[in-house]
Amino acid sequence: MALITPHEIRCRLFTTRGWLHQSYDADEVDDLLDDAADSLELVSLWALITHSRMRALQAGHQHRRHSLKRRRKTINRRGRK
Repeated sequence: MALITPHEIRCRLFTTRGWLHQSYDADEVDDLLDDAADSLELVSLWALITHSRMRALQAGHQHRRHSLKRRRKTINRRGRK
């Protein structure tokens, strides 16, 4: 499924009905809202996954940094003896 872009939403034209009280075709509006909701759901899921991966990488990086500090301290202590 292709994502709908903001440009496509803004430029979508609808069929009007009625003579005195102009209104949009409800089916066309429903289709646009369905497409927009599907796109928003996919983008939100992608953002959640990306955020989770970044947090995991940051946590792993911090763990490695602390581990390297401990190793350096141990090496320095052994070198002083």
